[in-house]
Amino acid sequence: MTKRLATVGDLVVDIVLDARLPVQADAHQTLKRLEFEAGGACTTVLAGRNMGLDVSVLGTVGDDSQGRMLLDLLSAAAVDTSALVIPERSTTTTVVALTDSARGDHVFLGHYGVGADIGFTERAERVLASADAVFIPGYTLVEARLTGLVDGVLDWLAAHESRLYFDVGPFARQLSLTQLDRVLALTDTLLLTKDEIPFVTAGAGGLAALRELRRRYPTLTIALKLAQAGCRIITGADEMHCPGFAVKVVDTVGAGDAFAGAFIWADLQGYSPLECGTIANAMGGSSVERAGAGTKAPTRADVQALLDRQNAGIILSC
Repeated sequence: MTKRLATVGDLVVDIVLDARLPVQADAHQTLKRLEFEAGGACTTVLAGRNMGLDVSVLGTVGDDSQGRMLLDLLSAAAVDTSALVIPERSTTTTVVALTDSARGDHVFLGHYGVGADIGFTERAERVLASADAVFIPGYTLVEARLTGLVDGVLDWLAAHESRLYFDVGPFARQLSLTQLDRVLALTDTLLLTKDEIPFVTAGAGGLAALRELRRRYPTLTIALKLAQAGCRIITGADEMHCPGFAVKVVDTVGAGDAFAGAFIWADLQGYSPLECGTIANAMGGSSVERAGAGTKAPTRADVQALLDRQNAGIILSC
């Protein structure tokens, strides 16, 4: 049975420029690539959609050309955008993604969109009620115009049984401990990188800090993303390392977002934690083998091909 995911915020347009990093003043370059792409949580949305999830998006895009482009890209992937709020004269959150394909590095330069505040609507409530799970990226929690929507979603989650996946992200460092506690108390699965551990543990780092976090929130599953090394899954019953896949890295932009989409799909399909981590690793590995994210997120066939190539012994369900 097809599962439905509702995502909250972080709908971004990426302007992708393939450059030599680091960029320095007066060191002018001719770029090898220029693309406009769906970024941010759109990569999680599209990766999840490619795996087989039905996805609805909550939040906003701008009343501008970037917003119309995002709507077209998401609609083409059969993503439900009917609950988006698009205030007049608003703008779309935009990120300049400088990538260096020769080195596999990137840096993001972002600007949050501006416009009227986005509240929690009846349509948003209906979307949540029809979803099997909710995904919130950390970026969403610090976008000021989404505060009303986020508060409404968290209040709804506190009153209803629905799975919440929270991907920390680098901007979560801006959140207070009270704000984090509110989200973590509702979270079923926490996704983060090593660098992001201190943002949810009051400054402490390493696995010991995550284990202590798990003791504070005993129902929490933690998926620690380790890039090419794979991921580590911490649950109440076990702690396991899911090795990564040996691939040639072309572009790492969006790999963690794609990982999240595949992990959520696998978890909702009932795979074991070890299998969820392995499937998500295959999505991330397949992602970095190609340039670009968003609409270029790997398909389920791509993920299966990498699993087969590495003899993972997992057959993806239809």
